[in-house]
Amino acid sequence: MEQNQQNFLESMDKDKKIQELQEKLEETERKLNEFNRELEQKVIERTVEINRLLKNKSRFIDNLSHDLATPITPLISLLPIIKEDLRNEDTKKLIDTCIRNVEYLKRVINNARELADISSTDLVLKRENLLELVNNLEKKYDVVFKSYNVKVNNNIPEDVFVKTEKNRLLQLLDHITSNAIYSIPEGGTITFNSKIVKKEKGPFIQVSITDTGKGLTRNQTDRLFDEFYKTDDSRHKLDSTGLGLTICKEIIEKHGGKIWADSHGKGAGTTIHFIIPSKDVIFTRSF
Repeated sequence: MEQNQQNFLESMDKDKKIQELQEKLEETERKLNEFNRELEQKVIERTVEINRLLKNKSRFIDNLSHDLATPITPLISLLPIIKEDLRNEDTKKLIDTCIRNVEYLKRVINNARELADISSTDLVLKRENLLELVNNLEKKYDVVFKSYNVKVNNNIPEDVFVKTEKNRLLQLLDHITSNAIYSIPEGGTITFNSKIVKKEKGPFIQVSITDTGKGLTRNQTDRLFDEFYKTDDSRHKLDSTGLGLTICKEIIEKHGGKIWADSHGKGAGTTIHFIIPSKDVIFTRSF
């Protein structure tokens, strides 16, 4: 009898402990759910704020670019006329310096407006043949390739189709190709390759553009897509604005992909890789 009573008391004690544990678990779960809701709300608020700041940034850049373009336009037109009327060769050289700098400012303004426009607008993604786009690029640069004696190896298969906004992808290919040409010594090569890669959103296409140019250090490849970044040997040149590859990065991110550079060091050439949706990805607007 006493043993039964002891067992009963132990059983009651166990039930009580189990009940207490269940209550603690329920309380912990309630607090965790509450924490998750607060966290989700903070993420939403932060995302809204970031989007607002990005829109303000794009609007500021667009307005600033427009304001700067207005006084520069007559300078671009008038400086060559002034140069023609000059007789002093030293003064002509000074005017040439002014012309080069004004043209550089114009390129910076155009690239800044280009970047702001891409950042603030959605892309409408349509089915395009990748080989045709690269062929169009080759035709555009045909004279330049010949003048620099650059050989192009286009290894893109005929049946590779991507989801893209045609003009934006051509814009990206344009920036990458022009950068490659500047870095390639006469008689160099640019090679285009592609392959399928798997992502959660569906099959994507990885495009690789390899040049036999000067090559980059690890530090340079890490910073290559930063705004206004220039490699050491082009930092003081007016050919590059330092925004071309930043524009490329923005375009690729709008496609839901990524872009990166690969180089084995100075003198070893550079490869720019980027990933964009294949024709089988269901999305029709930018990410």
